[in-house]
Formats: sequence, structure tokens, C-alpha cells
Amino acid sequence: MTYSPKNAFDAFAIRIVPDADPIAMTQPLGTRIADHRGLVDLPALMVLFDDLGGLPFAIADRSTSSIQARLTVSMGARPQLGEVVRSEGELMMSDDAMGSTAVRVTRGDELLMQGQARNVRVGRAVVGESEVVAGEPLPAPDDAELPEPIDPALSGAEVVAAIADGRRRIGPLGELLGATIVDPDPAALRIEVPAVEWMGNFFGSMHGGMIGTIVAQAASLGVAANMRPGTGYQLAEFTVAFLRSPAVDGQRLVATVTPVKLGRRLSTVDVELHAADGTLLARGTADARCDR
Repeated sequence: MTYSPKNAFDAFAIRIVPDADPIAMTQPLGTRIADHRGLVDLPALMVLFDDLGGLPFAIADRSTSSIQARLTVSMGARPQLGEVVRSEGELMMSDDAMGSTAVRVTRGDELLMQGQARNVRVGRAVVGESEVVAGEPLPAPDDAELPEPIDPALSGAEVVAAIADGRRRIGPLGELLGATIVDPDPAALRIEVPAVEWMGNFFGSMHGGMIGTIVAQAASLGVAANMRPGTGYQLAEFTVAFLRSPAVDGQRLVATVTPVKLGRRLSTVDVELHAADGTLLARGTADARCDR
């Protein structure tokens, strides 16, 4: 891809809805955020979810900065390319140290995703404002070609191995992230992603939604690597704990995926994200609905 994002909101075409109560944002779903199957899955919505998970708590007290400590997400029906989804965030519990924000993502009247963000005040002055801007939904970012259809005779391990050695594309979302599969082992799949400037926030470290996207995308590929031929999956539950936020200095982050349970209807994987120096940055768990 030749597209160079300005920031995470530009990359995912996110806009805030003017004068909405509760606070709302929109995201059009274009080919830029499709995965290796050419589908929109949970990883493509994590920046939207994270920012709506933090904004209500942040603006409730502008005297100090805040971050998210954990996101917990449940997803229902899969959204489709070309659609526009809307997300709303509502602060449910709050004190001077922590809060909990409920987030909903809808397609028209249909609920697609819901969950919570755990908010934490960090005890230092506000150093900047979110770069998301208000306005009408943007056109779907369709500046990327979809990957070739997957041969149903191939196992997930074969598909992921083909991505790792360059015979198949990792998909537009993976390309947007600059992700590469450095070890396609289904028992311990590893991907690398560079922490580049556009992924940052006003603290100068990586935006939580980008960390969530990377961890969820790794989980998706880890599930894919364990699929039997001709079967599919969709991430249905996802939790990520933010432990550290790396500097966006070009360092290579490594996400390692470990299967916990591989079932015919439900599979579970764990993910750890480490910085270049080995520091543990985030831990995630994902459940995938499988048609094994």
C-alpha cells in the first residue's frame, strides 16, 4: 500500500458525530481494513471502540490526563464492506481515579458490538487533545485491493505459511499495520509490527486502539492457523489489558499467539505483545466462533 496515514483516526476514517448525546463516532468500512480473507472482523473496529471507551471519562474531568487499562469486547454479526457503523460511549461509573465506560457499535438499529473500557486517571496535566475531528461520515476508504480468495482445499496452517513466505498477502489491514508473520507455527504464531509515528497519541506513545488492533489481528491469525480446510471463523469475544505503551520510534513489536482451546464451535487463544527490548506491553484473550 502507498497510503500514509496522518494518525489512527485518519487511517480508519473515524469521525466524531457533532452534538451527539451520548458521545458518538462513525467509521465507514472500506477495503483498507479488510483482513487476509477480504473480510471485516473485530480488529478493524478496535480504534473506534478504544476512543469511545476513553473519551467520556476524559472529558468528565479535564484537569488530568487519562488512559484505558483494559478493553472487553463482545461482537455479534459481522459488518460488511461498504457499510458505516456508529459507536456510542457512555460513562457508567467514575471517581477521581478510575471509571468504566460502556461502548456500543451499531449498524442502523442492529447492535454489532458492545463492551466496556476500564479508565484510569494518570495524575498528570492534560498534554494534548484527541486528533479525531467532528463531521459527517467519510467515504469508505477503498484504496486497497482485496486479497485473492482462499482455496477451500487449504488448511489454515497452509494459508498462514503462505502469508509468512510471501506467496499470499496478509491483507489490507495487516499491510496498513506493516505486519509480517515471522513464525507461522500454529502452536506459537508470531507477528511483528513496527511502532511508527502515525500510531501515536498526544503522549508520544502508541494509541491504545492501535495496541488493541495489533493484539486482535494477531489473535485472528493465530485462530486462522488452526482452521481445517474449508472452514471459517469470526472473533466473538476479545479482552486486552494495556500494561505499557511503547514509544512510536519505529521499534519492532512482537505479538505471540498461544492456542488455549481449539474446538469445533469455539476456539480460544491468548496473545502477548512485547516491545523490542522484551518488555511486556499487553496481554489479550480472544474467543472465535468457528464453523469447523
